[in-house]
Order: sequence, then C-alpha cells, then structure tokens
Amino acid sequence: MIYEDRELLMVGWDGYGPYMPLHEGLLGDLTRKQAREEFNHLMGEKAARIRELRSLLRANEVRCGVDDQAIQDLNDWFRVNVQANPDRPERLENIWYAVVNDIALDLGDVIISRSPGLRWTMFVSGKRNIAYQRHVIAGFTGVANPKYCVDIDIFVATYAHQVIAGEQVEADGFLRAVLHCASVA
Repeated sequence: MIYEDRELLMVGWDGYGPYMPLHEGLLGDLTRKQAREEFNHLMGEKAARIRELRSLLRANEVRCGVDDQAIQDLNDWFRVNVQANPDRPERLENIWYAVVNDIALDLGDVIISRSPGLRWTMFVSGKRNIAYQRHVIAGFTGVANPKYCVDIDIFVATYAHQVIAGEQVEADGFLRAVLHCASVA
C-alpha cells in the first residue's frame, strides 16, 4: 500500500484509546522502583496495546500482520498520517505518541518472534544512556558490546519526528529495523 499525499488522508480513530502509564515523567527520571513498576505494567499491557493498534489499523484499512509486507504497510500508513502538534510543530500531536508506543511494542514483538534469543528488558546500565530505565530489546549475540540493545520506541519516535519535520526518511525504515535486529541477533 503506497500513500502519495500526506494532506489527503485522515486517520479514522474508531475509539482508539492510548496507553495510560502509572507514573508521570520521563522513565530515566523515575526512581528504580517506579521505573520497574512502569516496565512491568507496560509489559502486562503489551498484548492489549498491540490489539488496540491492530484495531486502529483495520479501521484505516491497513493490513495487519508480522510478515514483511504488513510491516511495510504499517510504515507507509504511519509515514503519511503521523501529525505534528499544531501548537508546537516540533512535537507530535499527543495521540501520536501513544501510537508510536504501540507500534514499537508490535515491532518489538515481531523482532523477538523472528529471533527467539532476544527479549524485552528494562535497561539499567548507565544513567547517562538515553535508554536508561526504558523498555528495550536485548540479548543480541552478533555484536561486540554485550550491553547492546535496541530501543525500538525511540527509533519509531525519532522516525516520526523526522517525518513531521519534513526530513527525508527511509520509506522502509520499520522493515530495515526489524531486519537489522535479526542480522545481529
């Protein structure tokens, strides 16, 4: 599915409900206990979040699945539809941060299903690391750094910000991320 014009499409939200975190604030700023509670809550809600995403995609006639073409269809839809906040154009429209989170959980599960040695974990190695206390994919053996992890949520959010800023993005960014993870798993 290829979308040519960002201005022509409108998202059918069809009752989409965003994820509600337990604690306010950046994960890296929370206490370790709060961050662990947040991680456990998110992982506990992961299946429901993926169902919510897939319901949103079906409402927008986007084929859902875990195969390469379904990942590309998701990427195409997202790239065309993600919107900036009209009051703060450098930020996403608030609802899109929830969609980013749900897409990241979905892509993360696809990555893990393709490379069963990988797993979700809460990153705790280094308070200065952008992934500190965030949900990341770990367990990679095809890299030299034993602490190597992928913060798929940050990847999807960065991609979204590049899109709304009008930057050139890889049209198959989501699929490339999935394939990269498999190549170093």
